[in-house]
Amino acid sequence: MSKSKYSTRPAKKLISATAQCSESGTVYGECILLHYQNLKKGICEKEFQAFKQCVMKHVK
Repeated sequence: MSKSKYSTRPAKKLISATAQCSESGTVYGECILLHYQNLKKGICEKEFQAFKQCVMKHVK
């Protein structure tokens, strides 16, 4: 069992989870794009939380 096999597993899991959340990720990205010139903390909080919850669900 090589060390590199284990070091990439978390990244692969995250990539897979993120891919399964493309819809909520797109909504979050669109919100950021819409407000990119005037970003403030929490401006896209609702969209971020939806994306985060989706990713967390698929990482488990």
